[in-house]
Amino acid sequence: MKNKEKWTVCNKSGDIKSIMNNFGVTASTARLLINRGKTTEKDIREYLFPDESMIHSPGLLRNLAEAADVIEDKLSHRKKIRVIGDYDVDGIMSTYILSDMLRILGAEADFYIPDRIKDGYGINTEMILKAAEDGIDTIVTCDNGISAVEAAEEAKRNGITLVVTDHHELPEVLPDARVIVDPKYSLDTYPCRDICGAVVASKLAAELLEREGFREKGKGSLDYIEFMAIATICDVVPLDGENRTIASLGLKKLNNLYMTKNGEQASNINIGLKALIDICEIRGEINDYTIGFVIGPCLNATGRLDLAQRAMDMLNADTPEKALKYAEICRDYNAERKGMTLSETRKALEKLDAMEEPDKVLVVELPDCHESLAGIIAGRIKEKYYRPTFVLTRGKEGYKGSGRSIEGYNMFGELQKCSDLFTKFGGHPMAAGLSLPEENVPEFRKRINELCTLTEDDMKKKVLHDVAVWISAFDEKSIEELRLFEPCGTGNPSPIFADRNNKLIRMRRIGKDGSYLKLTMDDSKGKRYEAVYFKDSNEIIEELCEKYGKTSVDAAFAGKESGITLNISYVPEFNEYNGRRSIQMKIQGIMI
Repeated sequence: MKNKEKWTVCNKSGDIKSIMNNFGVTASTARLLINRGKTTEKDIREYLFPDESMIHSPGLLRNLAEAADVIEDKLSHRKKIRVIGDYDVDGIMSTYILSDMLRILGAEADFYIPDRIKDGYGINTEMILKAAEDGIDTIVTCDNGISAVEAAEEAKRNGITLVVTDHHELPEVLPDARVIVDPKYSLDTYPCRDICGAVVASKLAAELLEREGFREKGKGSLDYIEFMAIATICDVVPLDGENRTIASLGLKKLNNLYMTKNGEQASNINIGLKALIDICEIRGEINDYTIGFVIGPCLNATGRLDLAQRAMDMLNADTPEKALKYAEICRDYNAERKGMTLSETRKALEKLDAMEEPDKVLVVELPDCHESLAGIIAGRIKEKYYRPTFVLTRGKEGYKGSGRSIEGYNMFGELQKCSDLFTKFGGHPMAAGLSLPEENVPEFRKRINELCTLTEDDMKKKVLHDVAVWISAFDEKSIEELRLFEPCGTGNPSPIFADRNNKLIRMRRIGKDGSYLKLTMDDSKGKRYEAVYFKDSNEIIEELCEKYGKTSVDAAFAGKESGITLNISYVPEFNEYNGRRSIQMKIQGIMI
């Protein structure tokens, strides 16, 4: 079963020359700006040069002032406050921001992050009862709570004040909390509906710090900018508008302060976060990739395999020795998580490869897999085969599953059509979770596929290129300018280009196990270049053998005439080695 792609080129219309003249950029940069909808001088200036003036006032969030009033009153009466967060990166960052703010204000406060296995997602009635037992007067949620109807009722019964701060979609019935702060609840007043939980938490923190005289007005918004940036990138919210500004300024702070060789000159850094950066051996620039694929997974791994409390212990460490100890724990859990994920993913792929005719909707049983890994594995399978995918694991009470979808397939909507099979389910169009009795699994697989209306064309991954251009068109200036588009992610995709009919001159395996490729090619204009391919080379080599024959492939490995030509999806970059810099292409995809 092979994942087929459908390549298209964006090429939106716009005044390229005007942008080049006004901003002194190359034609390729002007084209990229137009493709991202940045055509007016104001839009382009804000996109290229984000600053703190583009971070919106906390007061624009509906009910935030009222939430601050409630907490301010509790502070003045020395009431016990508990912050309840979530076990993912956004939840950890949100919990840290609010608990640190309360510490600064001298509150009698603590925090609790749910156990993924024991507690499940979000605040529940058991947590309310435990808070009552501990003499807690007020609970402030972060990155959860907008659906906690039963927990809110239990809080009222126990005389506990509940303040909800969240960022998720509003359910039909809202919890009867004292105050609810959610950007989805503020669509008429707040310009950016897709901020993450940590940003909501930071707005509340900024408001309270200013009220209590700990910050000048408007200065508190940047206090936790690096934590906001980490959460924004890891929670995969759209990186446009305020979100892009937060991510950009947060990365700048991380690089300016956390990456200094002399720690004394950065006295306002979090020593736990600095320890994690050091223990992960991050030597170059911290960017969206570093956060999304190095720092974030280490934080996430604590909540997957143990307790997110470990990450909080690291962030709250008061000595470098303690910080290092907990940073090592985070790193080691991530290494364990990666090994487990790789092993279980291989098992899943073996099962799928054994299928004579693959289903349109893939349902893979991995009974012994740790349930916290199901979503990661489903995402990897979905990317490989570009089909909606569910991975099911065996729990204490039946099977639990996590699903990842593709464009055009509303996963939550399809689950609703066979809801009678589940004990519990939820989600949104692109991802979902479910629980069901083991005996219902065959019927679930059968019915979810019978309901599926996806066509073969729907199951071709759509790869949208910014422009089709020969590789030799790029020079150092145009490649340098690509950094203006960082940080990249959802809503602000990395620039990507395409070129047809590239002649393969030489091919060799690279990497520890030879799983990657280094290629020498002539582009469509006949100019030679070097390229690297950091995906599974075996699949490409197999396809080349099918198309051109093994003799031609062997010739390419020997640097001889092979007759092989390739269509390339690529990103130009610099290769720095022994103090020398050269241009090379990072291949994103190959079409044979």
